[in-house]
Formats: sequence, structure tokens, C-alpha cells
Amino acid sequence: MNAKLRPFVQLVKGLGIILGEDCEILLHDIERLEHSIVASANGHITGRSLGSPMSVYGLELLNSGLFSKENDVHMYMARANNGTLIKCGVVALRDETGEIMGLLCVHFDTAKARAAREFFDQFLSDGLARKSEPINEFFGHDLDDVFKNALQEAGAEIGKPVSSLSKKEKKAVIEKLIDRGFFMMKSAVGYVAREMGNSKFTIYGYIRELAKSALIEDVQSRK
Repeated sequence: MNAKLRPFVQLVKGLGIILGEDCEILLHDIERLEHSIVASANGHITGRSLGSPMSVYGLELLNSGLFSKENDVHMYMARANNGTLIKCGVVALRDETGEIMGLLCVHFDTAKARAAREFFDQFLSDGLARKSEPINEFFGHDLDDVFKNALQEAGAEIGKPVSSLSKKEKKAVIEKLIDRGFFMMKSAVGYVAREMGNSKFTIYGYIRELAKSALIEDVQSRK
């Protein structure tokens, strides 16, 4: 082994312990390419051990001129002989003259990570075969919170405070609330009446008018 690589042997062992059994760490001495691996941790990922040769792709990296003093790190995805998908990182190690003397290789078995991603993708999915944006759902602490937020959202679409709306605008807000199922809650009419400065009978009247109008439109669309 190139004596200048000896300090990296302990680094290989340490990284193997820190990163765990799914991460293989290899140290290659490029002066002995046929038996280039001079330190190894968790070698079961690629099935190699001390004295194993450098891979053909490793040779290609060295020969390609890819490494430069500004960029001594290369990342890529690869498949092991058994088909395992591996995330790979290679760091070129240089001597005091700037010449590459070895490669520090990190191979991460992605099987567990991919299984976890698939689980979370499925877990966080709405179950439909489509991409959807998250819904901005308001979670109120109590009923007043829910009522207040729903009314504010509907009023915001009109662009005026609920208390200063005209009759036409109030009906427009109520129509939006009907569409959202707001009035399925029994005390909703009373809350809207108070906020709009009307009686409950007035609000019920608006609801009936809107329901009648919707019914007429539905009948006409069926003709």
C-alpha cells in the first residue's frame, strides 16, 4: 500500500461504523489497480474485500480526466451484481504534488431507503392515480373558529368585510357557503345572521331563494 494512504484506513473503518451496514466504504490504491482495495468496511454491498481489483468504471473515471483540483468528487447510481441499486460517491485523494494517489468510494444500498420512500409515497397519497395539490384545510379549535374562518374566506372572495356587504353580495357569500356545506351545521344560520347584521329569517329567506334559483336552473338544464 502507498504509505500516504495509511491515514485513511482508520477513516474507512470509522465511516463504516458511523454510516452503518448499508453503506460500504472502500479505499483504492491506484498504484496497484489489479488489487487496489487496501481498506474496506461493509464490503458485502458489492461483495469485495481487501485485494480485490478496481472496477472497470473506476478505471474509466481515472482515465477520463473527470477529476480535477476543483472537482474531486463524483456521484452516480449503479446496480450491483445482484441487481441492488446503489448510490455511489467517489472522492479522489491527492498527494502533496496534486497527483491522484487513491480513491475513497462510498456505496450506499438504497433498498431500505426506497422501500421507505414507497411506503411514505403511498401513505401520503390521497389514493387516486393523479397528482393533486395539498388542500388548505383549516382546523379550528372550536365551532366559532370554524364559522369565523369559513365566513372570512367566503367574504374575502367578494373583497369586502361581511358586515358591509350589499344584499346581492350577502347572497353571493351565502351561496358559496351553501356550496361548501356550511349550513349543514345547525347553528350556522344564527352565526351568519349575527355577522351580517340580519335576522335568521332573512338569512333563511336568502337560502330559500338561492335553493329555488338552483332548482330552476337544474330543471331548465334537463330540458
